[in-house]
Amino acid sequence: MVANTVNSSHIHKQHVRRSFSSASESYDEHAVLQREIGDRLIAHLDFTKLEPKRILDIGCGTGYFTRLLRARFKRAEIVALDLSESMVNTTRKRHARRMPWHGRHLHTSADAAALPLKGESFDLVCSNLAMQWVPDPELMLREMRRVLAPGGLMLFSTFGRRTLFELRQSLAEINPENAGHVLPFPDVMSLGDAISKLAIEMPVTDTDLFTLTYPDTISLVRELKGIGASAAAIRGRKKGLYGRALIRELEKSYSENHRDADGRIRATFEALYAQAWYKPEGFEHRDGMIPIRAEGDLNIHGI
Repeated sequence: MVANTVNSSHIHKQHVRRSFSSASESYDEHAVLQREIGDRLIAHLDFTKLEPKRILDIGCGTGYFTRLLRARFKRAEIVALDLSESMVNTTRKRHARRMPWHGRHLHTSADAAALPLKGESFDLVCSNLAMQWVPDPELMLREMRRVLAPGGLMLFSTFGRRTLFELRQSLAEINPENAGHVLPFPDVMSLGDAISKLAIEMPVTDTDLFTLTYPDTISLVRELKGIGASAAAIRGRKKGLYGRALIRELEKSYSENHRDADGRIRATFEALYAQAWYKPEGFEHRDGMIPIRAEGDLNIHGI
């Protein structure tokens, strides 16, 4: 059983790496929501007085969130890390075209669940929308805490349980066995429970709900493919959501159940945000409760 689990995890990582590598050039064209969530995530730092000397950005993608970090912390050393070497190369090229900055900027390709980095070496450990693609998110959380320096802050976002529920329902309507193909996303309480197992203090989680609309199902599928999620989010299908027969069936199911009065189809995305501060191993939490902030809403028209 252990061998099977390890093999499955390896296959999933390879699948995710290929999906996002193939999307490295098209990602920014489609990543409107990812940038919005990144903007909201970095706004959490407005409530801290942290002045980090070393920052780690896990799952940097094409570097949008890394650039937000650089704009805020101009003299810090920033390490931008991603599982996809193609994404890292794209980030490196785009950063090289920009004006020089005061702080050092490093790029590397690595697994978020097995960081090749020294423990307690970063004052700020961030990740914007990468955790949902990791086979075992708790491993990633433990790695984030391991490399967090005393006095440091963990800050990240991930997709929540309600993400793509319309797609899940439509796939299940076509074939009940399809329901399990869409990757499971955590709810805010299970995320809070996972964080509370770490040596951290003052954890906070909150959530936003976004509704994106598209003219038809193929437009949604193309956007998911454009950000690497069409295949990465679908298990058991080598081509992700593609295939003429599947698209036709999805269009029919979506039209019947998730189309607005203006003729556009809906796709829900739930963003979960979390932050927590370093706590020495063996010390009790100052407060065992995990506060949950109020939920917001945003409607976005897709392509």
